[in-house]
Amino acid sequence: MDKKGNILFSSSAQEDPVTELWLQQQFTEPETHRGFGPLSAEPLQVSTKTREEGITLALRQGPFYRRFKILFPPEIWKACPEQLKTAIRNNIAFLSSMELGVTFSLPQINYDTPFPELKSAFRELLFNLLLFDAHADQKKTDEYLRRFANTTYTFSETAPPKAESWNTKERSINTMTFGKESLVSFGLAEELGLRPQLVTISEPDWNVIYRNQHFRTFECKHKEHLIREFEAEFDVKIHNVHNGLGDLRFYGHWDIDETEMGWNSQLTEFLLLLTPFNSFYNSRYMIFGHEQSCNDVYVNKDGFRYNPFYDQSSEWIRHMSAMLHTITNGSTQALSLVQPLHEIAVSRILYQRYPQLAKYQMSCHLDNDGAEKNRWCNNCSKCALCFIFMKALGFDPAAVGLKELLSLKSKKLYPLFSNYVPQAERKADEPHEDEQLLAFFLATERGVKGELMELFKEKFYAEAKEREAELKETYFGVHEPKNIPASLWKKIKPIYEEELGKENE
Repeated sequence: MDKKGNILFSSSAQEDPVTELWLQQQFTEPETHRGFGPLSAEPLQVSTKTREEGITLALRQGPFYRRFKILFPPEIWKACPEQLKTAIRNNIAFLSSMELGVTFSLPQINYDTPFPELKSAFRELLFNLLLFDAHADQKKTDEYLRRFANTTYTFSETAPPKAESWNTKERSINTMTFGKESLVSFGLAEELGLRPQLVTISEPDWNVIYRNQHFRTFECKHKEHLIREFEAEFDVKIHNVHNGLGDLRFYGHWDIDETEMGWNSQLTEFLLLLTPFNSFYNSRYMIFGHEQSCNDVYVNKDGFRYNPFYDQSSEWIRHMSAMLHTITNGSTQALSLVQPLHEIAVSRILYQRYPQLAKYQMSCHLDNDGAEKNRWCNNCSKCALCFIFMKALGFDPAAVGLKELLSLKSKKLYPLFSNYVPQAERKADEPHEDEQLLAFFLATERGVKGELMELFKEKFYAEAKEREAELKETYFGVHEPKNIPASLWKKIKPIYEEELGKENE
């Protein structure tokens, strides 16, 4: 890719034998339905099967029975080594369901799979994220940890598979969500000559009646259109994996009170679901879009340190690489090319260096009716954050479908106006909105107009101006690369320094 954002592909998209019908099935909007109801505080049976098209996982407890499907592109799954298929099945069975023990105070979960090789790592993941869940749910931390400690797990006596390696090349498998991090990661991987193969993992959209409210999401609907347009413009193939386990995450499906629990395994599930692609393409790297702010740590009301994004942190990326080393016998490494950067710095690189990719950005929650016909609902905190980043960096929000979000009615979408505590008054481990403070400051300096801009000038401009150098150094700085191989970093660092060294135009 050149500096004007023109992608210079080393190879054209390959013909994919996946049928049109199969593709349609992955993105079909679900019919309106009610959830499948809560589990009882009794033992749960988890059974799995490896099938021609992927994996199925079934939950059974008394009369309750529910089955979930994972579907891969046929040629990818067919070529996947049997040992790797078995390892994926064994580990994803535990990873995707262990949290149910905490959610429903289950005394025991029984698996028909052998003891998973990655069990200890998964339990560490859940422990760290439960500290945040308790904070977000306004529950006692020790209650969640008690439930976690009191659930036991049983497994079959079958021996786990022996991991086999494959000959790898300097290639990458990249997650593609159409968020700014995945778009920049793709652009960088192209420039580095990694011949990235793109994979999106689609989970079922919601269409659920929950306590007399209708909850719908529209990610699959918009992702399908973006995939087709992106493939046509850039002559690439975006593979899709359908992860039916996504239905386990939403509290509305279980008819329980709103909770953050359910999401803790998602990104690590993606790790397992991407490994067949690394095997198929003999790719050394598995690239995620985890950025610098995912390392921030706070203290909850019970005195526990927590990271809301522990599963995207630099520490967890190291765990992910260790897990891949175990199940691929050292063939594959997980990393994030944007880990040294904060969100606004990633945005600057996207808009300056890769403008052709930027027009495909989709970062909305897509969980309200405003997103039914537009990939931006224009009524959530993600839309607002991306809007002010674009304004701050001189990119036109209308180019991606964002509407004006600087009137007073949009005030509730910006945590800066409700949660901000001046630096002199806050504790060192207290959450803050400094990155948003910087974005509004830069937008002000660019002469951006709006009611919220006037409110910002009145309440926050003076502090932002005083802290300008510090804020820019923090949020446009290039931080320590904790998971990027030296051979790649020596090529990436000059790109970051070139793009982030430019003054706002």
